[in-house]
Amino acid sequence: MTRPARVTVDLDALRHNLQRVRTLAPESRVMAIIKADAYGHGIERAAKALGGADAFGVSCLEEAQRLRESGVLLPIVLLEGPFSGAELDEIARLDLEIVIHCRAQLELMEKSSLRQPLGAWLKMDSGMHRLGFDPVDVQPAWQRLQACSAIRAPIRLLTHLARAGTPGDAMTARQLRCFAAACAALSGERSIANSAAILSCPESHAQWVRPG
Repeated sequence: MTRPARVTVDLDALRHNLQRVRTLAPESRVMAIIKADAYGHGIERAAKALGGADAFGVSCLEEAQRLRESGVLLPIVLLEGPFSGAELDEIARLDLEIVIHCRAQLELMEKSSLRQPLGAWLKMDSGMHRLGFDPVDVQPAWQRLQACSAIRAPIRLLTHLARAGTPGDAMTARQLRCFAAACAALSGERSIANSAAILSCPESHAQWVRPG
């Protein structure tokens, strides 16, 4: 029996949400996170509706391929970075940016030889404990990326807030202090705020916000 369930996707609502982000974080650029098939909305149509963003964030190479095949020219960031060296040529061909969040990825890039270096984001674990370098390891990792021929400058920095959905939670303030201290001596644009932080934590907006 066919289940009588339907999903209606309002693309005008997506466009409205993007404009709302622009209003709340007027000094920040917007990386629209459309991973997991745009959370079930359909990645191609969501990208078309959100074409006014400054970049897109996706989980994996296959999602990025779908976007490029549909004609998307905006920067695309692989939020989980490369999973293996076999992906690197295709990542370069599609002109994608990668997130480096662990030592294995850092070593992979140091061993690779690409004709076209990749843009990179260095991710720090400021307290969520999911992905990212420990604070004490961020500066050495940044220095190694700076010296890596497969990575092009500038290197950007990002972290993810664990409890931004709870306004005033002390965890958010601790994460912001941790990120600021670990990255104080490093150049490069920052990205901290997810959707919840865009709404509740203006001090986290930085140069890039990541609604999704």
